[in-house]
Amino acid sequence: MEWSRDDHGGAPKPGLTACSNVYTSGAMPKADGAPDPNESASRSFDLAAFHAQPAVALHHQIKEDLVLHLRSERFAPGLALPSEAALCAHYGVSRGTLRRALADLVSDGYLERHRGRGTFVTRSKLESGVVGAYNRFHLVGPPLDAGGRILQRRRIRASKDIGAMLDVKTGTQLWMLERVRFTQGTPVGLQTSFIPFDLCPGLARQDLAALHLIDLLREVYGVHLGSAREYVEPTVADGYAARHLGIRLRTPLFQIERTTYTVAGVIAEYRRAVLRGDIYRYRIELR
Repeated sequence: MEWSRDDHGGAPKPGLTACSNVYTSGAMPKADGAPDPNESASRSFDLAAFHAQPAVALHHQIKEDLVLHLRSERFAPGLALPSEAALCAHYGVSRGTLRRALADLVSDGYLERHRGRGTFVTRSKLESGVVGAYNRFHLVGPPLDAGGRILQRRRIRASKDIGAMLDVKTGTQLWMLERVRFTQGTPVGLQTSFIPFDLCPGLARQDLAALHLIDLLREVYGVHLGSAREYVEPTVADGYAARHLGIRLRTPLFQIERTTYTVAGVIAEYRRAVLRGDIYRYRIELR
């Protein structure tokens, strides 16, 4: 028997049975038992082992874990998620906690729900790039203060999904860094970065509360950044972001995903972040 915890790390509750981290989801049968011709007969949804961290809301950790699975593009649009019971067993949480995470992912456009059928991966969003004559893309607003409040700084091993984002092998050592960023002392952003350990092995000793990461990489480790690819989407604040940024639930935010490369073309950082939309906006210059 496994044990579940509530969303705030409270006392464990018995009742969830152990299950594998590889789930098979097939088409929902019709009333007569025949498979739905619009669904594939059987597909696998492979979830990496999950290790909950203290002091971080479980629904937020589950949401971020599933986002990495979904952003890796290993799961085709239309793929059904495992059942709620299977996901609860995998993550060791109650249905209420799981449903909060899934609701946020539906709101952000990663998943869609069909009553009586389940929850499915959505189609990839269409992209409109800033290319050709549209070659100037600026964040408009006051500059971010150096450093920030450190929420997490841990050595981890790359899962299959994070490894795909950083173009490294599964099991490669990484730094996972989560920070609240400020502008003129006001919290404006929440950033989670994954950085190859070999680029900055002594990161645990550095004062990341007072330094810009780009300056630290360049001045301490000789890592020079050359380019980045960034995706920007609208979103709203979930409970976790609202608490750390001191804003109301569902306040408009920018959701930012960035992959940063060294001058040699090696990925130095994969970052997911949210930035307050009531303080910043993006500007495109046409030339």
